[in-house]
Amino acid sequence: MRHNETYEELAALQALGALEGEDARVFEAHLSDGCTRCEQILADLRVASAALAASARPVAPRPALRGEILASLEKRSPRAPRPRGNLSSSAGLAWVLAAAASLVLVFIGLDDARLRRERDNFGARNTELASRLTSAQRELARKDLRVRVLESEDIRILSLAGKDPQPEARAKVFWSEKAKRGILLAGNLERLPAGKQYELWVFDQGKPVPAGVFDVDEQGRALLESPDLSAIAAAQNFAVTVEPRGGVPAPTGPIVLIGTPAA
Repeated sequence: MRHNETYEELAALQALGALEGEDARVFEAHLSDGCTRCEQILADLRVASAALAASARPVAPRPALRGEILASLEKRSPRAPRPRGNLSSSAGLAWVLAAAASLVLVFIGLDDARLRRERDNFGARNTELASRLTSAQRELARKDLRVRVLESEDIRILSLAGKDPQPEARAKVFWSEKAKRGILLAGNLERLPAGKQYELWVFDQGKPVPAGVFDVDEQGRALLESPDLSAIAAAQNFAVTVEPRGGVPAPTGPIVLIGTPAA
């Protein structure tokens, strides 16, 4: 059986010795299935009940108190057995006070557990919403970057042609010298093994500078937005090579795409 709040309520009644009949059989079967949570709740409530009963000091009750307490107990748990003996005695009053205090403790504990579950669920929903919001903000930032690059006054479009071993590959780089950023649109590229990725290079003063790694979709297409490359003096040319996944600081694999150097 799966744990739920109903079994917590049965555990509370069991701790007070007020569980009987079919409810008692259901709860015992639930414990036999190995519900450690109910076992812990039952143990804690028994300790609390015993401690409250032992700590009750003998007092002389007012005459109307007996009826008020019994009415309160019957309202909370109609099946709870009444204590034997004279309830006007100190011992009887101590039992009733302990039972009443235990019931209050039980229902406070159950309500606290419910509030904690609601808080945790709310926190989980908030975490999911925050994650979605962050993803949406990142996507908006990427789209904004594309617009700013593509609408730059100094935008330059450079075509890249395929080389062996992929002569049919094609690509274009939209480069803004002012922003020092570029967007690569590629097609007809082969899908690579799991440990490999394509890496874009920008040539600055004849030296290749890494400009991002990318994978292709089922049709061999890819879109790559370069990182901030403001450290370079100027983009003279672009190339794409096959490299280990994650990229490398200097080209090691075959060139599959290359552009014509700027004049």
